[in-house]
Amino acid sequence: MNEPDGTHERPELSLTQVEVEFAPLLAQIGRIMTSASDIDEVYERFTEAVTSVIPADRLSIVVVDSEAWQHKSRYYAGIDVPLATLDVWHPLDGQVLETVVRSKQPQIVDESNVASILARSPRLKDGIAAGLRTWMDVPVILEQTVVAVMRFMSSTPNAYDGRDQAVAELIAAQIAGAVANAQSIESLLATQVELARSNEELEQFAYVASHDLQEPLRMVASYVGLLERRYRGRLDSDADDFIEFAVDGARRMQALLNGLLDLSRVGTRGGELEPTESEAALRDALINLEQAIGEAGAEVSHEPLPAVLGDRVQLTQLFQNLISNAVKFNATDRPRVTVSASRSGTMWEFAVADNGIGIDPAHFDRIFQVFQRLHTRDTYEGTGIGLAVCRKIVERHGGAIWPESAKGQGTTFRFTLKAGEAAGTGS
Repeated sequence: MNEPDGTHERPELSLTQVEVEFAPLLAQIGRIMTSASDIDEVYERFTEAVTSVIPADRLSIVVVDSEAWQHKSRYYAGIDVPLATLDVWHPLDGQVLETVVRSKQPQIVDESNVASILARSPRLKDGIAAGLRTWMDVPVILEQTVVAVMRFMSSTPNAYDGRDQAVAELIAAQIAGAVANAQSIESLLATQVELARSNEELEQFAYVASHDLQEPLRMVASYVGLLERRYRGRLDSDADDFIEFAVDGARRMQALLNGLLDLSRVGTRGGELEPTESEAALRDALINLEQAIGEAGAEVSHEPLPAVLGDRVQLTQLFQNLISNAVKFNATDRPRVTVSASRSGTMWEFAVADNGIGIDPAHFDRIFQVFQRLHTRDTYEGTGIGLAVCRKIVERHGGAIWPESAKGQGTTFRFTLKAGEAAGTGS
């Protein structure tokens, strides 16, 4: 006898007996669903185990979003059904599954009720056209919410009975947490892919915008500079101030655009990571900073440095930014900077230490953010981009960067890089 919604009355069964009989299978399914394998491989192994006790010509896992009232087939094995699609969301309204999701009860569709259900759910005809004659849909319920439906389909009329339904319900209870967790993982991975794509687009935008703005800004800076050279002192003092403000603004804008270009190029213009002598990158940075170091009367020393897996151009920029900051943010007569490295497993931990003004630990989170400055431009020049570039370079290399400091007590920036395969000093 069928109930009005198309579900079958369950015969009197001893659930305890069924649980005992199928305990090894349930344990096996539990191990399969919590394995660390690829989710599609997990579903394949799950299908093999389940169909050993509940034969099916087609078995599918249908994911349900009860809040959005939609569903999608996540996996299937067996007979193909015309127009059936994987990983495409469809409304639940008018579907055979709608009754199962609403009632949170299993449903068997066979010769006894197929006509009435087909009238409500015309899509059932696709399965009939594929030769299927019996369906058994069992909800997978987690915390009173249907998160999925196991759909057993057979080409044999009246293939499933109450015992099959009881076993399927036990299996559904066993996999509920794993199915929900798999969906969460897939959702997270999809979000990560979308975030990576969005970040790539933003990097490309920043590169194009800052690169294309360079030319009109050069023209503005050139003509403002011409005004300064030709008319300074020949107009009133207000005019001289206005020209000076314009020149300074153009200069700062150029510095900001160059900083944005540097930041965008870390991700879009980086070279291959290969065994690289970090000491050679440091030497390149010191050559670039020779004038600034000389003008500040700074002393920069270093211990023997190792070979790492890196992009030499970006490592040069990393050292250059850190040492430049160490020299700049220093109120002593003799700025001192020391660069060293120590092995930590498969990584090298570098330290760039100075005797400068230090950083209040309360500001550690801010210093790596773009355009975040702890001092006014009147006190220390800069764009607020240099440390953001450093962090991006280090993270692209698979490492981490962090400061150790206290206000007025100097700063040590530490960062990690993967050890290189090439033999080098200290490696």
